[in-house]
Amino acid sequence: MRVKIRVPLNPTEDEEKVKNAILNIFPDAVMRTEGEYIIAETNNLRTLKELLEKQRIRDTARDVLMTSIVGNHIVFKINKQVATVGRVNFSVTEGPLGDIEVDIEAEEGENVNEIINYIAPSTLPPGVEPRRLSDDELLEL
Repeated sequence: MRVKIRVPLNPTEDEEKVKNAILNIFPDAVMRTEGEYIIAETNNLRTLKELLEKQRIRDTARDVLMTSIVGNHIVFKINKQVATVGRVNFSVTEGPLGDIEVDIEAEEGENVNEIINYIAPSTLPPGVEPRRLSDDELLEL
């Protein structure tokens, strides 16, 4: 799998703080600045997985990730400001300073559902269906 990360860098922001926000979630990311964006790449989702477990939001994350599948990609946004303190908060609407845009690409032979099962395994017992959130409920997250 390949993980591509794109984060807007606003003129009022400290570039190092934005990079640290990325590193809080993706510590192995290799970064570069392209115009008004910081672009990063990694293939390691371990810290993201650990943060979801630590914050006890695996099922919510799983729901967000399952609704973020586009072909062989999982595309979602993480709140940039929250990431500066090492926490994950999925963005449904654009944050005031922009968000961390994440694109996880399943490579040949990989399955997006298996990637989601790794990042956010269900905490529900086998046979129990997860509750699906409505759009209004997702906006309240």
